[in-house]
This record gives sequence, structure tokens and C-alpha cells, in this order.
Amino acid sequence: MWLRLDRYGNNQSVAAFHPTYGANFPNSGPYDQHMSFLMGNSRQSEAELRDATLLLKGLRAEDEANYTCEFVTFPWGSSKGVTWLRVLAEPQNHAEAQEVTLVSEPKPMARCVSTGGRPPARISWFSPLPGQGTETRTAGPVPGTFTVTSRFTLVPTPEANGAKVTCKVEHETFPEPILIPLTLSVKYPPQVSISGYDDNWFVGRVEATLTCDAQSNPEPTSYEWSTTTGPLPTTAVPQGPRLVIRAVDESVNTTFICSVVNPVGNGRAEQSIRVRDTPRASTGDVGPVVWGAVGGTLLLLLLLAGGAMAFILLRRRRRKSPGGGGAGGSYDPKTQVFGNGGPVLWTPPAPGPAKKEDEEEEEEEEGGLMLPHPAGAEDDMESQLDGSLISRRAVYV
Repeated sequence: MWLRLDRYGNNQSVAAFHPTYGANFPNSGPYDQHMSFLMGNSRQSEAELRDATLLLKGLRAEDEANYTCEFVTFPWGSSKGVTWLRVLAEPQNHAEAQEVTLVSEPKPMARCVSTGGRPPARISWFSPLPGQGTETRTAGPVPGTFTVTSRFTLVPTPEANGAKVTCKVEHETFPEPILIPLTLSVKYPPQVSISGYDDNWFVGRVEATLTCDAQSNPEPTSYEWSTTTGPLPTTAVPQGPRLVIRAVDESVNTTFICSVVNPVGNGRAEQSIRVRDTPRASTGDVGPVVWGAVGGTLLLLLLLAGGAMAFILLRRRRRKSPGGGGAGGSYDPKTQVFGNGGPVLWTPPAPGPAKKEDEEEEEEEEGGLMLPHPAGAEDDMESQLDGSLISRRAVYV
């Protein structure tokens, strides 16, 4: 006999089996429609008759309960066993992005739904955006099941358009979580900028181009070029998002406007143009000139330094050479006696202030005269009538 423990804690007989009288379902109702015993009929063998396995067909949520199997034997009495029947239902899952328009308040931008699960499924979101998931739970399509709906809420911005989010669904019946990727969609008016101006538009330049760059969702439906002073110059030719200047002249010296329209709204951008008389030197042309000037300056400084060093070394060498007037000079008796073959004449310096170079030379000579003569040099010399000095020890021919 099988007993079922109801929600109030009372055991209710749901099926009974007798070897002679066969199967019996005391509680006439839904149970006798989808319950049966594994044995076929009463003419089974004795071993088979001992198997009172209960089969449930078309399992339902209300079948979940504690079941007790009780055996009654004679003369040994009765025994029983208890089991818990748990009913699971695998849910069906789907997700979708919800297209929204640019606003300043949070809006649901994606929805993930898990339908008919028992127990309820668990839903979470993965996204680089600062959104939040909000969850609701309702009754599923089958009694005892649940439908879980999670919405990903975020403030719609142009940056959120095209962003990737992932819905993750977990349930006990899944061997691993279900991941559903989505791409968000935000409708917003065109965001416009103009490119192509390099600040080197000069008179005579040809085929200069401006490009109107527009970011929007949905795509722009029209582009319109104009200027702040009125219509376009005669040399300007609009080609959708591009404006081609066939030849640059003074009429191009103005501010161009690009206006873009899409189903959500419109946007515009401006670009001021300054026309030069001559082309501006490029960075590639200025570089060699600058480096050439720097190199020339360094070479000149090196030459000046080398010349100064050579002059200083030459002057020091002259001071150290014989007869140079420095402290390294020597006395040659033969030179003093014979000289150049004539008398030694002294010419007084011209009157007037001495030059700086002469003063330096005199100081050097005086410095040399301040050195003491070798021992016995004064006693060995004899003055002559012509003012010269001769050695007493020398032999003259």
C-alpha cells in the first residue's frame, strides 16, 4: 500500500495492491488516472507479486510529496519505507534587446525571460555598463511552474548603443548555465564633427576636402552644407558628407556649416577656414634648416675654441724657448763677445704711455732679470769701453 503525506501532515492512501484482488486506488480522482503498478496482472509469479513499484504517468507539480510504501505480511507483521518525490520542470529561455530613445532617466534596455521552470530559474546580467537587473516572477504555463522575467535597466546614452550585454540563466535541470548575448540599441540624433582642415589652405590649392563625420542611430538621412555668410562659394561642391573645394581662393576664407538629419533629430558642426597667401612650411622642411643652423653654430664654436687653445700653447712654447725673455733663457759668452760683429747699441723707448703689450713684455723681462746670476759670474766678467762684457777666463783670437 502507498500512502501520500499531504500538506497538512496527514497520510492519504493513494494506491493498494493485493495478490488476489489486484490493484486498487482508494482515492478515486486524478490519482487513478495516471498511477499504476509495475506488475501487469494477478497471474504474475510470486517473485513478481512482491514488486509493488508505483508508476506515475504525466507527472504534475502536485505529485511532489513524501510517499510511504507499507508491506503487510502474515505472520511477520508489516514494514514500510519512505521516499521523497521531487518534481522538476526545465524552463524555456529567450532574451531580446529593447530599442529606446535617448533620455536622461533609466530605461529597460534588455529583457531576459525563463518560462515554465520548477523551481524558478535564476537570472543575472554581465555588462561593462553600469546597469542593473530587475526581476519579476509569475505563474508558468503549467500549474506549479514559474516564469521569471529580468530587465536590464540603464540610462540610455550614445555610448550604450551597440554595447554588448549577456543574460545568464541557471537552473537545476541545466548541466551548465545558459548564456544569451545581446546588443543594445539606443536611438539618438546625429553627433556631428568636421575633419579635413589642416591649417594650410593657401590661394591656388586645388581639391581641398572637408568631411562631415556624423554618429547617429539610425543612420543619417541627409547632409546639408552652408556657410555663416550665406551660400557656398562657387568653387565648393557638396558631395553628401564631403565638401570638395576645386580651387582655394579668398571666397573660401569663411566658416562652413554641416547639418545632418536622421529620424530622431538633427545635429550640426562648424569649421572656420583661414586662407593663406603662400603655403606654410611643413615640419619636414623646417627640420633640416633648424638642424643645419645648430650644426653650423656648434662647428663655429669648436673652431674658435681650437684657435684659442693653439694660441695659448704657442705663446707658452715661445716663453720656454732660448732668448724668449722667460725664466728659461741662458747666457752665451760667445754671443755676448762677438754679437753680430758690431757694437751693441741701446735705443731709449719713445716718449708717451706704454702699450699694454709692452708693459707685459717688460714685466716678463724684469722677471727674468730678477733671477740671480750663477755663483762667480760677476767676478768673471770685465766691462769694455764699448759697453760690452767679456769673460776674463775666455781665450780670444
